[in-house]
Amino acid sequence: MEKIEKLILEVIKAKAVEIRDVPSRVTNEEIEKLPLSRQPFLYSSGNWGPGYVTIKNLVGRKKIIKSLCQELAKKTNREVLRLDFVAGNVTGGVIPGWLLSEYLESLLGRIVPFVYIRDTRKKGGQKELITGIANNPEIRPGANGANGLVVEELVNFAQTTCNGARALREAGYTVTHAACILFYNNPEALKSLEEAGIKMVYLFTLSQLLKVAEKYQTHSRRAIDDYREFLKDPLGWQAKRGLKPIKEGGTK
Repeated sequence: MEKIEKLILEVIKAKAVEIRDVPSRVTNEEIEKLPLSRQPFLYSSGNWGPGYVTIKNLVGRKKIIKSLCQELAKKTNREVLRLDFVAGNVTGGVIPGWLLSEYLESLLGRIVPFVYIRDTRKKGGQKELITGIANNPEIRPGANGANGLVVEELVNFAQTTCNGARALREAGYTVTHAACILFYNNPEALKSLEEAGIKMVYLFTLSQLLKVAEKYQTHSRRAIDDYREFLKDPLGWQAKRGLKPIKEGGTK
């Protein structure tokens, strides 16, 4: 069994993958009336979908999350020619981002600073958007400033990834790449990343995960096929069922 397949199977066995039996027709107003097992997931982008992979919950499974981040660090080292610091998006990207920076230090033989990007809607405190970057002599801003790698545990529609890159760029830094453990690799994400000028480094895709789930029969064929339908055309999957994206997202 290949190493990535083994890691994917560990993620599945950790019960990090949930696929719900969403009705073929359902309106936003009807969702709460359905049993939880049939309610679509609401993603942070405000879009709906049939499944969710809780990579961020694996922070409690140290052996798994460390293995995932070690392999991602190796791939990042191969694909990103210039990397000066790692920026984890709150909340899911913070621990994977920190681990990634640690493993990259070993691979590169030098310090790889870590910062995290907070929610732009944060109120109170010092209201800083990027924590760990102010007055940091190891991270240089300006025309030839440091190149930051935006990190999340998974990327679905890529909106938060692009927002993180925008925050760093507006603060005077460069962003050419982002990294994640799981990449949905759906057409909407690819479009957003291309428009933002960001290349994604990922450990495995949702399509790869579903192949492993199918091979080991961890989920029903019907559930897997529905998730694949969503992956091909996320917006079409919603429209076909009568679901409408909402402005205030938030995975649930």
